[in-house]
Amino acid sequence: MPRPPVRMCVRCEVTTETPVVVGVVHQNSGPGFVVYACQACAAHYPPQPDILTVLSPPHRPGNAQ
Repeated sequence: MPRPPVRMCVRCEVTTETPVVVGVVHQNSGPGFVVYACQACAAHYPPQPDILTVLSPPHRPGNAQ
């Protein structure tokens, strides 16, 4: 049986077995990291936008826009 995910809340710094992703930090070099919060503190963070809906589709030559 796999262990439950245990992460530290970025806001209250308490470890939780029910972490919520509240942010993703991207970096230019090396891997980025995920920011977690506990269920209670997650309500204090705005929802993360879906990156695929934020980016506009690439312009391709020959396509009418």
